[in-house]
Parts: sequence; structure tokens; C-alpha cells
Amino acid sequence: MRQAPAGHFLADYYLEVSKGTLMDAAAKIAVEETTGDWVGEDEPTELFQRSRAEVYSLQELEPGKGIATVIFPISNMAIDKYFIPSLWLFMTGGPLFERLFCDTVRLMDFCLPPELLKLLPGPKFGMEGTRRFLGLPEGELVVGTIVKPCAGLTAREVADKCGQAAAAGIDFIKDDEKMNNPDYCSLEDKVRLVSQGLRAAEERTGRKVIYCPHMSTRPDHILDGAHRAVDAGATGLMINVFATGFCALQILAEDESLPVPIYVHTGGRSAWSRVPGFGIDLKVAAKLVRLLGGDFMRAHMVKGYLIADTEERSKELVELMREPMNGIRDMVPALSGGLGAQNIVDNVRAYGYDILPLAGTAILAHPMGIAAGVLALRQAAESYRAGVPLERYAAEHAELAAALKKSRA
Repeated sequence: MRQAPAGHFLADYYLEVSKGTLMDAAAKIAVEETTGDWVGEDEPTELFQRSRAEVYSLQELEPGKGIATVIFPISNMAIDKYFIPSLWLFMTGGPLFERLFCDTVRLMDFCLPPELLKLLPGPKFGMEGTRRFLGLPEGELVVGTIVKPCAGLTAREVADKCGQAAAAGIDFIKDDEKMNNPDYCSLEDKVRLVSQGLRAAEERTGRKVIYCPHMSTRPDHILDGAHRAVDAGATGLMINVFATGFCALQILAEDESLPVPIYVHTGGRSAWSRVPGFGIDLKVAAKLVRLLGGDFMRAHMVKGYLIADTEERSKELVELMREPMNGIRDMVPALSGGLGAQNIVDNVRAYGYDILPLAGTAILAHPMGIAAGVLALRQAAESYRAGVPLERYAAEHAELAAALKKSRA
């Protein structure tokens, strides 16, 4: 892992310029995102000079295009665990995306020094902790599902779907992000009924299940909602950091009385990075989520239906979730968006077994029922571990065969 020099943090920017030079543009970013120009009759003070960011390095990719790394002094911030808003403002909060000295600019990545890293919670569980929580051996694939449809279900209907999946051996269940605890399906009622079903399934199967209800709300209400959910029996939590704010995640992760993993939904992230070369790279969101305590976050899956990056860039994102980071635990890549028996092998082959494959419709709408949907997903994964081609394995497993037939329809 790249290390920022003590007393500073680094930010990487992709730049395109048609007027002036890349160095001129990078230097302008360094000035505008920290001090701005000196204003006053006297000469700039020594403190002012120390407070200004500088260009740390510049890599020209081709004429007019390159990556600039800017080094920022952390002395401009209050050095406490609440520094993330200040970090954000220095990296992006000035006129970075509005000024004309760059035709295109994108915040690609950032790097913190040890004195800031130690102030952040990081994930409570990660991959190893998740398996330990579930009572699974090292290397066993954790398989999950997503409650569907997105809205219009009563608490009892949600609980019925979750109970069936748990009875069939699912490991992880999360709400869909559009499930926002309306009166007809309140948070406490939903969690209480789901938890009753999961406990009953555990008594029969001996398998624990992590259930993450969605509870995005205002940051000042986030702890109240989390405690109500856990008191009602939730074994995980889920928030969307674009709806709640990234620091709401930190608030949850730092509460030691919430000993459950956190699934971080990042719907809305493509608005940051969809335009080529402009905006904020997904790696920035993923690193923030990991540092602030997210245990699970969606990566780009192989052969899904959502817009994805290149396979190389997708693997870079997964590596960022796993790379050593000064005592910060790893974050588990969740894979969803069309995942099913027909492509789970592609994703295990690409990313290994330290992932969280999430199949919603593929499980809940399996032609033989929810239990068969869970079995089909596991059978597909078993075929890869056994080294048997998927179609040949399906010939002896009816649930897998039905899932593959539906996927081709």
C-alpha cells in the first residue's frame, strides 16, 4: 500500500488540458484547494506558505493528459476523528470542478498518513470476521440474497421470504435499498418477524444468518434506528452513504454497543464517475467506506447487467478492498446486479472465495421455489470447486438445471 508522508495526505487527479500545461493546471489545483492566493499588503507569512499544497508528482500519459498527485499538509485540519469532512473539502470542495484551468478533472484516489489512519474505525468484521460470525470454516463461500420486490411488501411477507431462504441454507440477507420502512412495513415489525423466522431456521439447520435491514436516515437519527433494529433482532445493518452521508457510517462503526457488520449500499455512485475522465472515481468511495467502517460494499461483478468498468479496473477495486492498510481490516466485495447460477462461477474464478455473491431475483423467483434458488446457487459454486463443467453438473442437479434454463429464456 502506498504511504503518505507524515504530516500530509496525497490526492491523485486525472487532468486534461487544452490551454497551458499539465503542471500549470496541477499547481492551480494545489493552490485553489488549500490557501488560494495571498491577500494582504505585506509579504505572505511563513504559516501561509506552510499551509499551501504542492504538486508532489506529475505523470504525463499523452500530450495534454496526465495524473497529478498533490500533497496537502494536515496541519490545516483539526487532527481528531472528525476530520473526514475537512479531508473532503480540501480534495474537492474548492472550485476544482468549476474553474476553467482544466478541461476535465477527476479525483482518482487519496492516501492518508498513519496519524490519520489510526483515527478511523475500519470494518469490524471483514471476511474473516464474517465467517467467524456465521460459524463457517475458512474458504467457505458466503452466499446471500436480496429481498425483492423493492417495495410493496408487508413485514410478514418479507419475513416469509427470508425464512424460506434461511431454511434452505442462505448465509446473508439484506433489504433492497428501496425498502425504507414505511408504515405498512415498519423497521421494528419487519426485523422482529424476520428474526423470529431466522432463529427458527437456525434451530433446524444449525446455520446462522446475517440479516441487514435498510435504515438510512438523518445522521442524528442513525444510532437510534440502529439500536432499535439490533434490539429487534437484526444481525447486521445497511445504509446508503449517499443518502445518509459518509460520516453516518463512521458513527455506526464506532459504536461498540452495535456488534454487527455493516453493509454499505452505494447506489448513486455512478453519477460521480459515469462521464469519462470527469468527477470522482469509485475507488475514492470504496476507500472512504472501508476506512469509515463498512464491512461489505458492491464491486463490479462479472457478466452482470449493470454498467461496469473494464475487468482490470474492477479487479483494482477489489484489490483496494483487500490490500493491507495499517491495521484497517479488509472489506468484503459484494457482487450483485444479475448474479445467478449461470454466472456465479465466473465471479468466483475472477475474485476467489472471499466475496459475498448476492442473488435476489435468481433465488426468490426460481421456478421451483426459494429453497431451490438457494440450492441452485450453491450447486453452481460446487461445480467449480469440484472441477466439473456447469452443464454437466446440472444434469444431476435439478435445481441448477432449472435455474440455467430460466436464465437462457
